[in-house]
Amino acid sequence: MAEVTMAKAAIRSADPALESTTIRKVAGRLMWFVMALYFLAILDRGNISFAALQMNKDLGLNAEMFGIAVGIMYFTYSIFEIPSNLVLSRYGARATLTRIAILWGIATVLMAFTQGPFSLYIFRGFLGFAESGLFPGVMLLLSLWFPFRYRARYNAMFNYAVPISYIFASLLSGAILELNGTFGIAGWKWLFLLEGLPPIMLGLIGIFYLTDRPQQASWLSTEEKAWLTNALDRDARATGVVHGEGVLKTITKPMVLLFGFCNFGLFCGLASLFPWLPQIIKTFGLPASQVGLVTAIPPIAGLIGMIALSRHSDRVGERFHYAVATFVIAASGFAIAAFAATPVMIIVGFMVANVGVYGTQAVFWTIPQSYMSRQSAPGAIGLVGTIGSIGGAVIPVIVGRAKDASGSFTVGFLVVAGALLFAAVLVLIARAKLVKA
Repeated sequence: MAEVTMAKAAIRSADPALESTTIRKVAGRLMWFVMALYFLAILDRGNISFAALQMNKDLGLNAEMFGIAVGIMYFTYSIFEIPSNLVLSRYGARATLTRIAILWGIATVLMAFTQGPFSLYIFRGFLGFAESGLFPGVMLLLSLWFPFRYRARYNAMFNYAVPISYIFASLLSGAILELNGTFGIAGWKWLFLLEGLPPIMLGLIGIFYLTDRPQQASWLSTEEKAWLTNALDRDARATGVVHGEGVLKTITKPMVLLFGFCNFGLFCGLASLFPWLPQIIKTFGLPASQVGLVTAIPPIAGLIGMIALSRHSDRVGERFHYAVATFVIAASGFAIAAFAATPVMIIVGFMVANVGVYGTQAVFWTIPQSYMSRQSAPGAIGLVGTIGSIGGAVIPVIVGRAKDASGSFTVGFLVVAGALLFAAVLVLIARAKLVKA
């Protein structure tokens, strides 16, 4: 009884010290794990970009076939995104996210046994199935733990894993490729073997470490649980959420579909930032290790931009205008890369694109997180992720086919820029609809 009284007092007083302590505890408990999870996912999703420097020749892949291998992962990811998110809602983050990590680690290791294009497509498809639901699942998890005013900050912190992973991958993967021929194993196979084991280990750790909801957190005090639950409930009442109505009705709401097509444009950008860059840089005449060093430059710019944009968005409490601005920045970067005539301008274009895409990813996801109820969020966020993943599936094939047909990336990158600009327009439409509502 005394504990309940203390909890009520804590809620009434809205003690800033209690708030600060609670958020710090939640962040310290969750953020390192989900960041490590996403870091390894991006590492295993993107290592094909460096493997291509040796693998494409060994397997006889042209640009379109490589684009299919990149895109098929997003295709299977999109198919299983909503089911995976609904499983997370029912069985919790611990069971779902740890299953995802273990399976995708196995899928990455299997890619070392690729014998030709068909087996590559099979293993990449399995990787997409294994990873399905990871990003929207973590977005859902963070929405269950962080009040609205903290979400852009911690969404961004989670998303820091993307550019950090690409920086690390650029430096590490080039070095691993130098193992080519060691024990008679090709360098690109070493890449998949060595980078597939860590997520399996992290998944096993997560089984014993993760907590699904604040009410279950033995590492929070009664007062901290009460404050956090109350803050999340206030947010749900204040943000004009789309209320739970059943999965089918929820996922067919116009606003959910609008968010999904915004995410389609975002994924067109995400799926084009890294897969082609090592191959482009290799044309500069650099060895694999130096290709890695140069490839690390754009994601460093993206990381800096993501931190600055997300913090300023949190400070002023604005999401929609920032999402529009970052979509436009991303489109500008791909347009620069499309028309670049020198290696320096190509890198500049990708630096601008990285700032825009990663800034968008940090800010955009706070919007659907905040306008869905806890009941409707799993299906709705899953659909937003699914539609986005379709963009990731089709754009590599389009870029690859355009490259084979024309001998350059100009047309493909302009298509990416157009998709990003279209998404910016959709964000403005979504804002107008929500203001009217």
